[in-house]
Amino acid sequence: MGESNIVVVGGSGFYGRYVVADLLRRPDVRVTVVSRRPPHPAFASDRVRWVAGDRDAPERLGDLLGDAVAVVHCAGPFQAMDGAGTHPLGPLRAAVAAGVPYVDICEDRGFLRAAATVARSATAPVLTGASVVPGLQALIVHDLAHGMDRVDGVLCCAAPDTRRHRGPAMFEAMMHGAGLPFTAPRGGVPTVVHGWSEPEWTVFPPPVGRRLVHQVYEMADLDVLAELCGARTIAFKAGTEFTVVNRALGLFAALRARTGRPRATRRWTPLVRAVSWLVGRVGDEAGGFTVTVRGECGGLPVTRRLGMTARQDGGRIPSLLAGIAVDHLLAGRLRTTGLVPLHSWLAPHELRAALRDRGIDLWRSDDEDGWRPWEE
Repeated sequence: MGESNIVVVGGSGFYGRYVVADLLRRPDVRVTVVSRRPPHPAFASDRVRWVAGDRDAPERLGDLLGDAVAVVHCAGPFQAMDGAGTHPLGPLRAAVAAGVPYVDICEDRGFLRAAATVARSATAPVLTGASVVPGLQALIVHDLAHGMDRVDGVLCCAAPDTRRHRGPAMFEAMMHGAGLPFTAPRGGVPTVVHGWSEPEWTVFPPPVGRRLVHQVYEMADLDVLAELCGARTIAFKAGTEFTVVNRALGLFAALRARTGRPRATRRWTPLVRAVSWLVGRVGDEAGGFTVTVRGECGGLPVTRRLGMTARQDGGRIPSLLAGIAVDHLLAGRLRTTGLVPLHSWLAPHELRAALRDRGIDLWRSDDEDGWRPWEE
């Protein structure tokens, strides 16, 4: 049999390169990377070819899908930051038109809402949100909340590595969301919160440890988890190991929330990226992600927690679910026509096995006790 062609839009970027590396673990796959500029450094594998293209040009992308078995969209930012409400849906539209399965690593609330509308006419699987938020969240929360009579709160925390330098898309999204208001459930009450607010300390499994985390900007988990389990409180928080950097961004967000300025933040991206690169020279390569579900079972309060850590290349965690999804597509185990419910396509034991196979350490903790290795 020949090699299966996977088209990765944005495969030259930070997360895109991790997705490509994950796909190349399979000897039966070749990858077509579509991006505006050639990959730098170039991919070492002869199973990767680069094609100049733009995520916002679905006609051009459509010409590349003749023999593709899947499209993976990694070309962020996914937020509509131009104020016109336009999201980068070009790769999805091209995949739907060609009848090709589609996966993306989007975390934005508005994008997922827009993608759901486009996916109505799809004749192949559409898996949008195959990242930490909301894809991993949905799978893990669905598992942890099993058997609970009520879910009171879901808290998800991310500890990104700082050694690897991110691309501009991530910084644009972060700066755009800092200080902007959005509505999130707090104790069952819709409450206005702001991006990069509500700081708290949390303990990640080894080797990450204790970090200060903040509520991140408006993301898709607010819709997905509310529909999935009806949690009365939903929060996704993140923070680096540099507490001073976390506090500085929190101060920037607080000032912006109070004054509304600066309205435009893209011009800050080069400066923030430069600072990130500098601190990253002494940064940690480990990264982690935790999910805490609190609720009631049999009339008693219960807390269940799952954590994952990567001792090296911690920044790859948000890219892993896309590679797992392509594995399922190639194996014929992902057959849903149209939009795939994020909690439904992968069994808990399959997720844990796929993560371990990718070098991820898994941990568990019940009722606020310490982290211990997850054993099947």
